[in-house]
Amino acid sequence: MTLVSHLIERLLLVSPQRWVLVAVALASAVAASWLAAAEEGHQTGIVLVIVVAMAIGATILPDSHAALFAVAVILWQWLASADDVLTPLAIPMALCLFVFHTAIALMAVTPISAHVDRSTIVRWVVRSSYVAFATVAMWVIVVVMNERRAPGSVTLTSVGFVTLTILILALRSSTGARRESLDSP
Repeated sequence: MTLVSHLIERLLLVSPQRWVLVAVALASAVAASWLAAAEEGHQTGIVLVIVVAMAIGATILPDSHAALFAVAVILWQWLASADDVLTPLAIPMALCLFVFHTAIALMAVTPISAHVDRSTIVRWVVRSSYVAFATVAMWVIVVVMNERRAPGSVTLTSVGFVTLTILILALRSSTGARRESLDSP
C-alpha cells in the first residue's frame, strides 16, 4: 500500500461530524488571528499562514501540542498589537480561542470515524456556555471598575470572581437537577 492510498483510506474514515469540528476549529483560529490583527490595523500574511498551519496540525493530531502552539502564536500576535487591554475586541478574540480549544479537545477524545451523540454535544455546549458567560462577566466587571477610576482592588476582584463562580455552580446544579427530573420516569 502506498502512502497516497493509505492517506486516502484514512481520509475516507473521517466522519462528517469530524469535518465540521475541523472547520469550526480552523475558522475560530483564523477569526482569533484576524481579531488580533484588527486591533493592530492590519494582518501580517506570515502570521496568518503560521496560525493556519498550526491549526491544521492541531486538527490532524488533536492530542498533541500543536493547538498550544497555535494559541501561543495568536496570543503573541494579540500582545504585540493590543495597546488597550479593555478593548471590546478582547471578548470575541478570547471566545474564538475558547471555541478552538473546545473543538480540538472534543476531537482529541474521539476517534476520527466517531459520531458523537447529540446529548454529548449539548452537554459540551452547555458547559462551554458557562465558561463563555464567566469570561464576558469578568470582562464587564473589569471595565466597570476601570470606568469608576478606582484603584485596583484584589479583594473586589476576588469577590467578583467568587460570586461569578457561585452563580455558575448554582446555575449548573439547577440545570443538572432539572435534567435528572426529566430523565426519571
